[in-house]
Amino acid sequence: MNSISIKSKPVALLLLGSLLLSSLGLSNVSAADGATQPVISSHVKAILTIDGEEYKDLNGNGELDIYENWGLSTEQRVADLIPRMSVAEKAGLMNITSNPNAATVNDFIQNRNLRYFILRDNPTAFDIATRNNTYQEIAEATPLGIPIVFTSNPRNHIAESLQFGFQEASGQFSSWPGALGLAATQDQALIRDFAEIAREEWRASGIRKIYGTQVEVVTEPRWRRISETFGESTELNSMIATEVVKGFQGEEINSESVVHTIKHFPGDGPVVRGLDPHLPHGKYTLYPTPGSLSKYQLPPFQAAIDAGASSIMSFYNVPSNESADQLPKELWYSETEQFEQVAGAYNKGIITDLLRNTMGFKGYVNSDSGVLAGMAYGVESLSIEEKFAKAIRAGTSIFSDSNNPSGLISAVNTGVLNEEELTPHLTLLLTEIFNLGLFENPYVDPAAAQEIADSPANQARADEAHRQSVTLLRNDKGLLPLTDAKLATTKLYVEVFNGTNSAAQTTSMKELITKEDPLVNIVGTLEEANAALVVLRPKAYEYPDLSTVEIQLGTLTGIDVARVKQIEAAVPTALVINMTNPWVINEVEPGAAAVVATYSVKAEALLDVLRGRFNPTGKLPITIPASQEAVEKNAPDVPGYAETFDYTYTNAVGDGYTFGFGLSYAANASDISATLTGKTSVTAGEAFSLNFGLNKVDQNVYAQELTLNFDPAKLDFVDATSLKTDLEVISKEVKAPGKVRIILASLGEGNAIHSDGDLLSLQLKAKSNAQIASTDVKLTNIILADGNGVETSLSNITQSISIGYIKGDLNGDGKVSIGDLGIVAAAFGKTDQSADWANFKAADVNADGKIDIVDLSTVAQLIE
Repeated sequence: MNSISIKSKPVALLLLGSLLLSSLGLSNVSAADGATQPVISSHVKAILTIDGEEYKDLNGNGELDIYENWGLSTEQRVADLIPRMSVAEKAGLMNITSNPNAATVNDFIQNRNLRYFILRDNPTAFDIATRNNTYQEIAEATPLGIPIVFTSNPRNHIAESLQFGFQEASGQFSSWPGALGLAATQDQALIRDFAEIAREEWRASGIRKIYGTQVEVVTEPRWRRISETFGESTELNSMIATEVVKGFQGEEINSESVVHTIKHFPGDGPVVRGLDPHLPHGKYTLYPTPGSLSKYQLPPFQAAIDAGASSIMSFYNVPSNESADQLPKELWYSETEQFEQVAGAYNKGIITDLLRNTMGFKGYVNSDSGVLAGMAYGVESLSIEEKFAKAIRAGTSIFSDSNNPSGLISAVNTGVLNEEELTPHLTLLLTEIFNLGLFENPYVDPAAAQEIADSPANQARADEAHRQSVTLLRNDKGLLPLTDAKLATTKLYVEVFNGTNSAAQTTSMKELITKEDPLVNIVGTLEEANAALVVLRPKAYEYPDLSTVEIQLGTLTGIDVARVKQIEAAVPTALVINMTNPWVINEVEPGAAAVVATYSVKAEALLDVLRGRFNPTGKLPITIPASQEAVEKNAPDVPGYAETFDYTYTNAVGDGYTFGFGLSYAANASDISATLTGKTSVTAGEAFSLNFGLNKVDQNVYAQELTLNFDPAKLDFVDATSLKTDLEVISKEVKAPGKVRIILASLGEGNAIHSDGDLLSLQLKAKSNAQIASTDVKLTNIILADGNGVETSLSNITQSISIGYIKGDLNGDGKVSIGDLGIVAAAFGKTDQSADWANFKAADVNADGKIDIVDLSTVAQLIE
């Protein structure tokens, strides 16, 4: 018989040891059936102890019910819970609403039975965690104790401006460049780190679901949500989709995961003329190019599916039947219509036939916000009950920004929808909540959450992403980098263009540069200057007549083009453009001395690149159009790099600003030289050292390779050791007799070699039997690499070594003794025709090609 005891709330709160184990990601006690005792944390309900294992009595009946038993499968627990739920509880679970507050949260949880909540404000991690715990207590006190799931749009990017439904929060967790900036790094490991760090921060604060990654491929340059995407490459988007899903969720969803909602299926990119699908005039998605949907838009979603994405958000749009053929005939809506003319959340052909049945998606579909109201495209005439019914039958499981489930309750109660039709959707939602471990422990530690959010290490990794994203497009005049030597004679004029914010942002930029880099001499007027830094931060402009979106730089997009051109004509100008869209730049680009693209990055990172402290490595994630005419001519469903006409902007030196383009500062190899110094005269048998170093270093050096060459008949290689802290010898590989390949690496961002001096000690030994007066030590194949992978080859260097030889001193001890006579005796009879002559040659004291009595006599006479 099982032994059962019950712990009340005060006892449950004393589970400090379990909480500590949980915070370290460690397991607790193992149950007899092989399941692992999870952390059980209760603020309201009792805890049952059965055979030494603990369970939360979620429904308060004093018994261990199946859905309360963490030792059973999630499938069993879900199947047990759903029949216990009322229609109202089921309907509440299928709605997700924004920002409940103190005045509404009790009603939302207790009366409306809502369990998914979207955070749209910007509190600290501590305050989010505190709010989570308060709301979880309210949920725990309800009859079935079903926990809540905090959800959020991205919070880890710098926000140009906070927009509802796009990104409402920034600056409270580690701050990374915009999504386009992450794409510009093309660094798979860095992107995985971004997702894992964000997961750690969110998980600690109680946010367990992200309305996250837009993997839609950019195909229409006027689309206003490009800055939230990863650009126009299907392959890059697919890689990133995999990394962010696995980074947030892990290999499988568990108590440490933040579940990922990928959006917006099947791709919001091909919107007509860039118009906003939040409004009826922008509701259509058009695919004029045959096969473009499967070629460009679907692969990143397939990658997210294959990575295990928990949910996918449908787009607002209505797929236009003016499109070319995109779907196989068996997926057509009818004999004559490829697509049903309804929005994504209601479109069975899109979210069930295509997403689920064809692409194999096993998670749930989350509608976008407002599809039951203003964005109910194609079903506007339906009642609220009919809208719920149509969307659920199409495959939608949860309705975003809906806090009133009464329409769904009514649909069931009036027979518009059968209650059983809710079960597959409830199963998916509850499976997620169970797998997240929220039924066992929904609570978090606010202090720990804040400590993680403030982690210097996390921000340091984010700062790497900022620097790596900055993209150098042109530097043919050699204006950049602004080295110390250049700054000694530079008077820099600085101006930022951002519409009505221009003056304030100019002041901020000047203050930041002065604070971060006092060597920069900023002048107040253009007339005083001999160089300029101009930063453009445009914003797309949708015309009031809703005809199109403007992305040409000008007054409408917040840029005073005439003033920019005036500055460029006056002094050499570094032009920095924040590429949140592929702007039409053909008026301002030609006059600049250097052109740099950013994607909502920290100004400090930009300054590091401009000053040459970081050699730029970013690559364009989007293609820049040649002109306004090119924009208007583009196919809205094809990436810029794949357009069939001359779409791409090409600069004066012939470089096309297409996807993947980006320059680095060329290292001036003629100014950097290697040095080899040390003893030039040694005695046979003596160990000695030569130091390898660098002279006139003008770049950060993180990795080095060189080959040591010497005559193995005269010298032996002993070792190579670093002379610098954090400069490690990674490899010492003997490639052949007298040839050793040596590789060095500076470990850590702050440990680059950036000044002159000795770096490496090469330890050698003159052979005891060396009878030739001198030899050369040579270093060849000297290659330096900076932290961006840029390689610089240096000229070979040679050091001549004189070897002092004492006649008859064959063992190299500095004197002639009986030991030397023994060496001759052992070699007696050998000649220069002997196969092993090299081993005995030293004993030929008189150098006549044979070892005989003369050699023995000579050595015997020299013995002291």
